[in-house]
Amino acid sequence: MFTFANIFTALRVLLAPVFFYLIITPDPTYTRLAVIMFGVAALTDFFDGYMARKFGEETEFGVFLDPLADKVLVLSAFLSFVFLDIIPLWMIIVITVRDIGTTLMRIYADAAKMHVQTSRSAKWKTAIQMIFIFYVLIVIALTRSPEIPDIAQSSSDLLFSNSTYLTMLAITVVTVWTLVEYILDNLDLFKRLVRVKK
Repeated sequence: MFTFANIFTALRVLLAPVFFYLIITPDPTYTRLAVIMFGVAALTDFFDGYMARKFGEETEFGVFLDPLADKVLVLSAFLSFVFLDIIPLWMIIVITVRDIGTTLMRIYADAAKMHVQTSRSAKWKTAIQMIFIFYVLIVIALTRSPEIPDIAQSSSDLLFSNSTYLTMLAITVVTVWTLVEYILDNLDLFKRLVRVKK
């Protein structure tokens, strides 16, 4: 279980609360550290998979932990954006419910010894979320750069613009679609769950 790949994956989970604290603190230095930290955490998503394949360290625990670590990192960023009034809370509630639902279904599938088909759009969804988050973090860093007041003001206007809202709305819609796709791809699992409840 304690492979190098899994350690890299766990690192994303451990960095999430530290990142959250740094980005909500209105200090330019902390903000820049948060941007760097998120970039490092996102890179571990590539390295853990690469190392697992290269050294033959793919484990069931790693397969479960990897998407969970992605969710924790992404949600910590989105929650910080809600805290900073950049995006509305309801969007994050929708995304969180989706992520909790798919995680619980994976846990149930593992307990029932059933295979779970990952949503075909899930990886794209995660990539889009990561790109958007990194973009917003850079804009936040620019708004907190007192040494360049003109850019700071224009960045602030961009940060709280309709384009940011509409982009996040599109990401929310895509996230909901991946849940629909997940359900359709795992109908047998859901049918079995319904029978168990009865």
